[in-house]
Amino acid sequence: QEGKRYSAEIEMYHFYSIDYDNEMATVSVFMEAYDDAPPYRFLDKVICQWRRKEYETRLQCGLDPIDSTYPGCFPLKRQRDRRRHLKRKTNVDDSPTSQESGAFEGTFANKKPKFRTFADVIYHNEMNRDNPHHRPVEIEIDDENFDEADEKDWDAWIAQQSQRMKQEDELYHKLKNNDYGGKHTDDMHEKYRNLIMGDENEWFNYWPMIGVRTEYYYRYQGTSTTPPCYGADQFGTRRGVNHWRVLKDPIRIHPRQLFELERLIRERIAPPDDNVNPCQPDTAADVDSNGKVNTARPLMYHSPRAHAKTFCECKDWESKWPEDRAWCEMQDIYERFYEQPYNFESDGW
Repeated sequence: QEGKRYSAEIEMYHFYSIDYDNEMATVSVFMEAYDDAPPYRFLDKVICQWRRKEYETRLQCGLDPIDSTYPGCFPLKRQRDRRRHLKRKTNVDDSPTSQESGAFEGTFANKKPKFRTFADVIYHNEMNRDNPHHRPVEIEIDDENFDEADEKDWDAWIAQQSQRMKQEDELYHKLKNNDYGGKHTDDMHEKYRNLIMGDENEWFNYWPMIGVRTEYYYRYQGTSTTPPCYGADQFGTRRGVNHWRVLKDPIRIHPRQLFELERLIRERIAPPDDNVNPCQPDTAADVDSNGKVNTARPLMYHSPRAHAKTFCECKDWESKWPEDRAWCEMQDIYERFYEQPYNFESDGW
């Protein structure tokens, strides 16, 4: 798959051995948009929460809401109309103006940096590396993160998730073909979300690892993708290395979801308490002249000497996912690795 670019990518960072060599581990999950794929319920939940946060941030910054909708998702049309009505009634002196926006600079400039992720800490330390007065910010892990994991019958739970997604796939295609002439519309999308009770969906922090329906992955050693691409800083050691776990199957999502993800990334505004660019466009996305956003990097070409790549698959353990076990039944290695590399029907990569 070297050089292939998926529709989007999710990265989940974890500490690997911070007390020893300050190593990190990243689970990478790709998403691929298919016209016949139902909207992934967890991704819809993320999109709706993101839209709400976008709305609130723009409101705090004195900016108009983005004039776009998403099926059954915040903000709804009546809420956008109410926001416009309130803005017309609000006195100019009471609304967030350029003068008040200027207060962001004075108000937040003297505050201590606010870190939301470990990447913020790394970036902050890197930016101030040559400052003789800078005291590096250390990353600390709360004791609760070392607690024993909740006991769960994972075999039964994963079997339930697999069955549920299979039923959702069948429901989606039945609804689209019988009631909407085989077309995916926003009205149909919203009706589907209501039928699967998407808004009541119980949250799961590792939701991307459900959507892939696989336990198998590629692993290799490298650097992180967050500036300054934190990675091995001492040749011949594992200090600072990033241990990648790239799951072999992508999450199948609908193009409508991808389109909204691209819009949210493209039009992201930094919150008013941001340390660098409060209330300014703040996206690291690669946006082309047509507004297309690249939401995933192409798969890198690997170096056997540097990356130590390994593929963990059927021969290593039996997966809990029924989809994986069906895929493992293919005895022909070439067929399994190249002609049917995913645990769903496809024409190769």
